[in-house]
Amino acid sequence: MLVELMRHILRKLEYGKNLNTDEYQILLEYADRLKSTSIESYALFHEKYAGILYQEYSTFLPLFDRGIDDLIDYLLSRPELFANLGDGPLPLQLFPAELRAYLHYTYGSDLDRQYLQSILRMIKASVSITEELPSPRNNEIVYKYEDSNPYKEIGLKKHFDRLARYSFISRLQTYRYLTRAKAQEDRIEYLKPDRLGGIFTNKEKSIYYYIFLSEADSKKAQNACRLLNIVFYA
Repeated sequence: MLVELMRHILRKLEYGKNLNTDEYQILLEYADRLKSTSIESYALFHEKYAGILYQEYSTFLPLFDRGIDDLIDYLLSRPELFANLGDGPLPLQLFPAELRAYLHYTYGSDLDRQYLQSILRMIKASVSITEELPSPRNNEIVYKYEDSNPYKEIGLKKHFDRLARYSFISRLQTYRYLTRAKAQEDRIEYLKPDRLGGIFTNKEKSIYYYIFLSEADSKKAQNACRLLNIVFYA
């Protein structure tokens, strides 16, 4: 029964037919089971469907539990790495154990220094002084969804989960729908010293949400805003 259902869902995905909320959730649960039972099978699934999910459902499906967002957050918390880059590859041992599977799969046993420098240049372009980001949150991140239902809007939970990897974000909260039409493009904007606003668009609608920061500081909030826009939308 489940096998036939998954075949039906995957065929709809391949032929560009809209998944309903239940089908979308079943698909994500299937992907999670694959990841936990067979990384090889999950890698094949990811290669075939991750791009479709991102393009059609605004759903970022990482290949590993830790990925590019965790790498960037780690680099932001280690400003000394910005000053110690020379020539040659970087050994994986410089990075925490939980990042190494992603780094090794993507860049080999020695991290491509040129790639890392491109990330650092991107960060420096968005944040003039890396220390001037909000400090890491002290507690678990808080999620506030409409009707307390994280699955009400397709793709929104995955988007919030990705944002949550940035340690300077303390709370994510849906606010309202854009009623006249979908937004022309998703973006994040500065609102207050402790708050940013974001727009998330799926196939059906655009949703406005708040990003609460770990501290109230206007310059740090603006730096965080520029950084997130580059990482998510550049």
